[in-house]
Amino acid sequence: MHQQQNLIPAIAEICISPIQEVQALRILIYRGEATCRQYLRSVLVKQRQTS
Repeated sequence: MHQQQNLIPAIAEICISPIQEVQALRILIYRGEATCRQYLRSVLVKQRQTS
């Protein structure tokens, strides 16, 4: 559980839209930390491609 709390500030920092934040939190809750980290990585990659 402690690891998951560390991810919450990262989610807030990485996700641009509230929809992305909600999605990331849902993934964290239902699928676990590893899947959530993969999602955050994919969000970062998309941000780099668009900017």
